[in-house]
Amino acid sequence: MSTEKRLSLRNGNWVWSELRDGLLFLPRDIKEFSQKMYSVGGASTSICSNSPNYKDAVFKDTFGSQSQTMFRKHYQRKVKLYEDDVVILQDIKDVAIFTCNLNILTLEFISYFHTKAMDVLLRSLIIYFQYYCQVWNKMQQRRIEASRKLRQPIVTVLEDVIRDDLADLRSMVARDYAMILMGKGDSQPFHHMSNKNNISMSDKDRKHFEMFILMAQRVVWIALGRKYMTLIEKELNRLLRTDTFNPIEHGFPKSAMYKATPEEMRILKGKACKHERKLLHRSPAIQEIILNDHDYRMLAIGVTDTGFNDERQIYLEAAYIAPEEMLEELGIGIGILGVPRKYLDTELKPKEISTTQRRVSIMKPIPEFVIPPRKGYGDSMITETLPKARCRYHESEASKTARKKQCKLWREYVTRVGQPPPVYADTLSCPSHVTLRTSIAPAYSKYG
Repeated sequence: MSTEKRLSLRNGNWVWSELRDGLLFLPRDIKEFSQKMYSVGGASTSICSNSPNYKDAVFKDTFGSQSQTMFRKHYQRKVKLYEDDVVILQDIKDVAIFTCNLNILTLEFISYFHTKAMDVLLRSLIIYFQYYCQVWNKMQQRRIEASRKLRQPIVTVLEDVIRDDLADLRSMVARDYAMILMGKGDSQPFHHMSNKNNISMSDKDRKHFEMFILMAQRVVWIALGRKYMTLIEKELNRLLRTDTFNPIEHGFPKSAMYKATPEEMRILKGKACKHERKLLHRSPAIQEIILNDHDYRMLAIGVTDTGFNDERQIYLEAAYIAPEEMLEELGIGIGILGVPRKYLDTELKPKEISTTQRRVSIMKPIPEFVIPPRKGYGDSMITETLPKARCRYHESEASKTARKKQCKLWREYVTRVGQPPPVYADTLSCPSHVTLRTSIAPAYSKYG
C-alpha cells in the first residue's frame, strides 16, 4: 500500500491503495485501529473479513528498501550451493508472513501454517485457482461472441468437459481441506478437540479459520503473479463459507465485476453444489467430495501409487506431488513455483525488463495448466483395496528442512515483534562466505 498522502486530517490521512484501486482513510493510531479490528487474543473481537478496509490493514502491498534489506538478510530462505535456486511454496509463505500485520499473527498460527498438511492444501489451492482463472478468462472472451450467435448442442458437451475437470481439481482441494478438518497428520495438535478435557475449542478454531483464509488468499495471489485478487477472494470464501455467508459477495461492490451468467455458473460451480438449510449447509468444498463421484486414482495421489500410468494420472501426480525443482523439467506450470529465483525480486515479482538485459535473463511466461483428456477403465481394473506402494514423487529434503527452519525463524520474528535478530560479536568477526572462498582459493592453488 502506497504511503503517499493525499489529504491530512486531524484523526488520520488518506492514502492510495493499489490493492483496492481507490482511496483509503487510515487513522493516526493505526496500531490501536488494527488491534481493535483484528485482535486474536480476546474473545469479544475477531478478524472481520467483511470490513471495507480489512485487506489493506492486514497486509502491505510492497516492501520499502529498508524492509527488503532486512528480509533478504534475516528471513529469506537460504539456498546451498548444490541446491536448485527455484521458488518453492515456502518462499511464497515467507513473503506473505512478512507483509502481514504483526498484531494478528500468533505463535500457534505460525506453527499451524508450517505443517505438511497445510502445504499440501495450499498447493492444491494454487493449482485449482490457476485453472479456475484460465476458465474464467476464456469465458469472458467468449461472452461477447456468444451473445451474437445461436447456442449449439456441441457447446454444452465441451462445457461439461471443462466443468468436470474443474470439479476434479476442486475435489483435491476438498480432500486436503477435509484432512485438516479431521485433524489428520501433523495438523492434529491444532484440531479444535485436541485438548485434555476433550472440549471443543470453537473460539480458537474460528480464529485459525479466519487467519487461514486471509493467508491462503495472499499465498495464491502471489503464486499467480499478483493477479485476480477479487476473484480469488470471492471463490475461496464461497468454497469454505457458502454463498450465503460470503463477505466478498455481499460486502464489496467491486465483486460485481465478476458476476457470471447462469451458463457460466453451471461450469464454475459444478454438479455437487446444492442448496441446503442455511444453518446446516455444508460448504461447497465438502459437498464436492461427498455428493459427487470422482476417480479414486486421482484422490489417491500423494497417498499411494495405484499403478495406473495413463497420461492424465501421470500429469496430475506430477502437478500435485512433484518437487518444485522438477516442475520446469516436466513442463508443468503451477504459478511461479519452480521458477528460478534470479528472475524475481525480493517480493517475488518478475524483474523489470531493461534494454541492457539479455533475452535469456528474462522470466518466461507461465504455461497454462492443461489437463489431459479423461480415459475410462473397466470394472476388472478396479481393486477392492488400494495397493500399498510408494508414490512416484516425494517431497525434497530441501523443502522439509526449509519448512522446519523457517517455522522457527518466523516464531522468533513474532516473539521479537518484527525486530531483526541480534548480532553477536562472534558473528561480526566471522568472514562471509565470499571472503572464505577467496581466502581458501590461494591455499588450494599452492597444491596445483
